Amino acid sequence: MKKIFTYMLAGLSLLLFSRCDALDIEPTSSIADSNYWKTEAQFSTFNVGLHALLRECSFNFFLLGEPRADIYGDVPFGGEATQGMERLPFNTINKENTGITNFAGMYKVINQINLMIAKTKETTVLPEATKNYYLGEAYGMRAYLYFHLLRSWGDVILYLDYTNGASLDLSNLSKAASPAEDVMKQIKEDIIASEKAFGSDYSFKFGRYYWSMAATQMLKGEVYLWSGRQMGGGTTDYTTAKTALQSIISDANVSLQDDFSKVFAYNNKDNAEIIFSIRNAKDEYNMWDDRFRQNLVPQQAYMTATYCNKEGISFKDLPEGQLNGLIRLQIRYDLYNKAFRDGDTRKDASMTAVYQKQEDGTIKYIAPFCNKYQGVLLDGASQRSFLNDYPIYRYADCLLLLAEAKALLGEDPAAEINQVRERAYGKEFFELNKATLSYPNDKGDFYTDNKYMSGDEDPLEAILKERMREFMFEGKRWYDLRLLGADYVTKRTSAVATRLLWPINESVLTDNPALKQTPGYEN
Repeated sequence: MKKIFTYMLAGLSLLLFSRCDALDIEPTSSIADSNYWKTEAQFSTFNVGLHALLRECSFNFFLLGEPRADIYGDVPFGGEATQGMERLPFNTINKENTGITNFAGMYKVINQINLMIAKTKETTVLPEATKNYYLGEAYGMRAYLYFHLLRSWGDVILYLDYTNGASLDLSNLSKAASPAEDVMKQIKEDIIASEKAFGSDYSFKFGRYYWSMAATQMLKGEVYLWSGRQMGGGTTDYTTAKTALQSIISDANVSLQDDFSKVFAYNNKDNAEIIFSIRNAKDEYNMWDDRFRQNLVPQQAYMTATYCNKEGISFKDLPEGQLNGLIRLQIRYDLYNKAFRDGDTRKDASMTAVYQKQEDGTIKYIAPFCNKYQGVLLDGASQRSFLNDYPIYRYADCLLLLAEAKALLGEDPAAEINQVRERAYGKEFFELNKATLSYPNDKGDFYTDNKYMSGDEDPLEAILKERMREFMFEGKRWYDLRLLGADYVTKRTSAVATRLLWPINESVLTDNPALKQTPGYEN
């Protein structure tokens, strides 16, 4: 147990969030279970640590939720080697090349959450309201992690205790996976426990980068949509999802930002659209542990020497010249012009188009790259640092999930879809063009031979389209397709219906012989 605390608290020196400073804790070398959990400050520190550990999984959350879909897959326009990342959009992962190992590191976090739950339930040092808030966070985060595991591997190990030793890799336990139905049952029980602990407290007590009741209700909406569509829950579960999402609208302090790009801006963190986000900050944590820059950001050398914007201005004279990364996941070249209608501000707030001046003076379109998270140029720096927070849940997500619940119930999703579209186009432009842009009118030639999306004829396709436009680079597209079913996945992506889950890496199977390889990946 001492080693577990050493691991948690040594990391806090680097990972503490801004609200925790000057905490009175013992040196990490001497903290053990017998002399911990005795003060409010110690519980507070551990709660910070849980969110820091959750942040360590943020890149894997993105990988599990997006690159296997239809956003990526072309050759990097700058010539970078993809280093195996191409297996995700090509859906060529297998038991030798699993794409993600050790269940994305989530059991390490679950282990510590289990410890927090056990110690918080038995303590007498915390005020009752604080105790309940911590439990609401912990149960909610555990359900969130198990929901990722369920959607990605199906049958997985259910572990609700905590280890007493140095090992934090619960994939090495000699324990068989539980059926997906049992995992879903536990997720729902944790959601109920989180709701009970939070009670009527919809505040963002520690900030929007800590779990909250609103985050639990977002998760509940997602979970019950999934169990309704994928696990036979049907109308009953869709209704539960609808009620959960409506509670956020009525009870939480959330609203859409007027400007889509401001949702993600470095200087607008913790804005009212955010329900739960992963915190990134200077000298603390770069986005996805710097793997955003290492996978989705172009290199400074070729950007400043070779490329320009559509007006022919070299990137060396523009903020794009301050970027310096690598592109391992190349956005599909045609997506820039296929995904968005004219006037949609999300287009240029999500992607930047790269052009090249030709010998005859014409400007040729080359490719897009992600600019949803633009980072910040710190004092004295020549390259941008990617310290934007990474949104997990935001209010636009609530609206479109509610629209989906309504559509699945046979109800009209127009109000929620059109709130999102109005913000995307701007109120004045949207009002002038309602006949072609408002739901259910967005249809016609733009969608002829469009492999990414369809018109508004089918409400589920309309919502799927809107979610792609709204949540690109937020780790949702693969899950959105999976929710609706295998036919939607195989229509839009290179995946085959027998391999929609993820394989388990061989070392985990070797260490835990009770586990079996994910069906579809045995050979």
